[in-house]
Amino acid sequence: MTRAKKKNQRPCNRHGFHGEVYWGTESYNAGLFQIYLDQVMRLAVTRYRWIGLPSTCDATFLERLLVERGRATIARDGKKGPWIVARAVYDGKLNLYDRPTRWIAQSRDQVRFQVTPRNGVMIYDSPTYSCMMPAIDMQVRELVDIQRTKQMNRLWQKIPFILETPQDMELTAVNLLSSIMGGEPATIQYRGVGSAIDVKKLDMDVPYLGGELTAAEVNVWNRIYTMLGISNITYKSERMIEDEVRSMSEPAGMQALAGLTMRRRAADWCSKHMGFDVSCVWAQDNESENYNAVHNLKEATKILAGDTHGLSEV
Repeated sequence: MTRAKKKNQRPCNRHGFHGEVYWGTESYNAGLFQIYLDQVMRLAVTRYRWIGLPSTCDATFLERLLVERGRATIARDGKKGPWIVARAVYDGKLNLYDRPTRWIAQSRDQVRFQVTPRNGVMIYDSPTYSCMMPAIDMQVRELVDIQRTKQMNRLWQKIPFILETPQDMELTAVNLLSSIMGGEPATIQYRGVGSAIDVKKLDMDVPYLGGELTAAEVNVWNRIYTMLGISNITYKSERMIEDEVRSMSEPAGMQALAGLTMRRRAADWCSKHMGFDVSCVWAQDNESENYNAVHNLKEATKILAGDTHGLSEV
């Protein structure tokens, strides 16, 4: 025997949006936060590219751990076990340079074993050994706040007047308003409607802040890009010379280099002491660029040879 579903109930997706509570503030805000958080996390997790990791190591999971926890480990249990990526839990004293001499590799499937520099390497996301999630959380909250402010500001622009009418004229007033909002060039009503329906303007004195709020949102995104090491230019910047553009992108470059330095330090340790060569670079889509270069070269060669059969149309 199944339970009866509530009338007009709609399924709730993973972001928390629910049909009948669209304007429920708590649910809507939580869903909006998750959407923005997912967008920022996609950028954060795909910034770096690992080359040469063992087939048993997942590079995406490694980057997720570094972003969400600030550290991770590549290690194996014993001399013949597979190399894995796992959470790193401190277990012992720190050395002279505040680096652990012993830690625990822990995964979701209950794999847990002790690690030292002999059978693993500790990887940090930044030189300060800190986690990026508090900063990401703060910026995502800013995006949610700006978006909600935009919506409220637009809401006040939608209520410039009200219609006051007797109860028996309510349907007529609704039809009149529907015609106006639908863009009808003219509305036809019977005599006396004008005197029965009174239009009152509501002066809310709320200015439209679309430009200012858009600028604020873009600047928050630029702070996120800088934090992640992604080049960007401040919104509404005037004409700038090449040196000024380079100086503005330098903080993002330093952020990218900070994370890259820590990953390369761990990669060098793996190459020297773990028995497999691995490296880390800033992520770029070289495969598409190489394909386009070769494809364009082939078509250019055909044109020079006078063969235009089968060429791609622009």
